[in-house]
Amino acid sequence: MLRRFAFLLCCLALLAGAQGAFAAGPPPSPDAAAYVLVNAATGETLASRQPDRELAMASTTKIMTALIVLDRADLDARYRVPADAVVGGSTAGLQPGETLTVRDLLTGLLVSSGNDASITLAEGLAGSQEAFVEMMNARARELGLRQTSYRNAHGLDEPGHHTSVRDLVRLSAVAMRDPLFREIVGDRRATIAGVNGVGTRTLESENLLLDAYPEADGIKTGMTDDAGYSLVAHAKRPALGVNLYLAMIGSPSSEARASDAEALLRWGFSQYARPMLVPPGTVVGSAPVQYRPGVSVPYRVDRGVRIPIRLGEDVTEEIAAPREVEGPVDEGDVLGTLTLRQGERVLARRDLVAAASVGDAGVLDRIGAGFRALIP
Repeated sequence: MLRRFAFLLCCLALLAGAQGAFAAGPPPSPDAAAYVLVNAATGETLASRQPDRELAMASTTKIMTALIVLDRADLDARYRVPADAVVGGSTAGLQPGETLTVRDLLTGLLVSSGNDASITLAEGLAGSQEAFVEMMNARARELGLRQTSYRNAHGLDEPGHHTSVRDLVRLSAVAMRDPLFREIVGDRRATIAGVNGVGTRTLESENLLLDAYPEADGIKTGMTDDAGYSLVAHAKRPALGVNLYLAMIGSPSSEARASDAEALLRWGFSQYARPMLVPPGTVVGSAPVQYRPGVSVPYRVDRGVRIPIRLGEDVTEEIAAPREVEGPVDEGDVLGTLTLRQGERVLARRDLVAAASVGDAGVLDRIGAGFRALIP
């Protein structure tokens, strides 16, 4: 049994449009070489440009650096800053010879995007940068990042060091499962221990989106000559029940990167609504009771269905229930299943339960049913 909610979806689209939330037109077109906007829960790509193109990745490299460290290192261990840790680009202000905890080094890595922190972590964990890069590439293969290849742990331009925006989203979704990673990348500003443990150092992220767009809670920016301005962002709207990932490489400036990201994320959220598709207790059908003519058992959903849906796409309802039931049936007995889909994607499943109790057929009921079966 298949039903369509096309009329309902049309009404939702009109309602959302009246409230200024529904964007019927195309997504914004950022001034970037490549980008992809993805629904975190469903994996659905909402908008993209060259999502699988291999490009330099700049400091988005440090997402993998952090993931390796979080998987393998003791957060309270202390690593010594090597003499070669201070290289070109961004820095966490580390001094060669001082020691810091892995936790502080991760903050320096992800907030201020310190190349010095990345080298310290790589050599402290693996013994050498080369050995650490081998770990990075092995993890990339495990995660199926087909366009990703690492040559260093910090992200400075180097032949063979590349990724795609789709790979960045896949990697970021794994990294964001770690509570400490989520905490650090959600901070625009942070402090770590000062030089040789004296006082503190204040760090600041280049991720302008964190200040401009409250629904964004991470994750990483980058910039090199080859990559331009890059970004991976995550944003959530709890009331809507939708989380989005955005990856972008090749923006012309940090301001354009932030404004384009905000526009895309706002557009992405505008594509969804969270209606009550099936109210609690809704009776969706009934099944006749065997041997009892004129008697049937109504069945209802065991729980209501209120979920995020993509506006402008039909929702279909599929009911799997018996054509006939044998008594006795108690109220609450499971009789079937309700499945809601958009396209091939399953939105929700609910048990269908008896809305009333019905007794067993008596002897006379069975005899009468036998006679009726004999009548041509």
